[in-house]
Amino acid sequence: MRRGMAAALSFALAAAPAAAQAPLTPPTVIVVDMTQIMRDAKAAKDIQSQIETEMNAYSNQVSQKEAALKTMRDDLERQRTALAPDVFNVRSQEYQEQYASLDRDVQAKRQEMQQTYSEAMTKVENSALQIIAQLAKERKADMVVAKAALLYMNDGLDLTAEVTKRLDAKLPTMTVDLKKPPDTVAQQPEGAAPAK
Repeated sequence: MRRGMAAALSFALAAAPAAAQAPLTPPTVIVVDMTQIMRDAKAAKDIQSQIETEMNAYSNQVSQKEAALKTMRDDLERQRTALAPDVFNVRSQEYQEQYASLDRDVQAKRQEMQQTYSEAMTKVENSALQIIAQLAKERKADMVVAKAALLYMNDGLDLTAEVTKRLDAKLPTMTVDLKKPPDTVAQQPEGAAPAK
């Protein structure tokens, strides 16, 4: 009797899902290319331009410092035989300290600019993600897929251009916080380490 009941229950359970299951509706999907958005957005281009302008100006300062240090080194070499060894050693050490200090300053400036760039681009990316979420809600999308993850898609699913358009309207420019720390390079005698 128990066996018969178990068999009947198994049959009923197996038949029930087939009858009760409604056809699945295909998910609504939208696709975006974040790399393209971050490359094409006006704010991203504005950030890149500001960073490049700042780095070019700084590179010019460094070049002037390098020229002054080269002159200092050349003068020191010319005076090598005329100076007392202890005086030559002191001046040589001063030159090396200035060169090393400038090199540290250049590395610190590069790190600072990279951090500033990353922070500004993160703000743009966060705005883009908010717009993508808004578009997904408007289109009643079940999921948003990165274009890079797809091998094929219908062009109608790609909302990259729409996201970029809305991002440009919401955030046409981005002021980069170019921190102006004390100019340690300017406090030293003119000269510079090689620009890298």
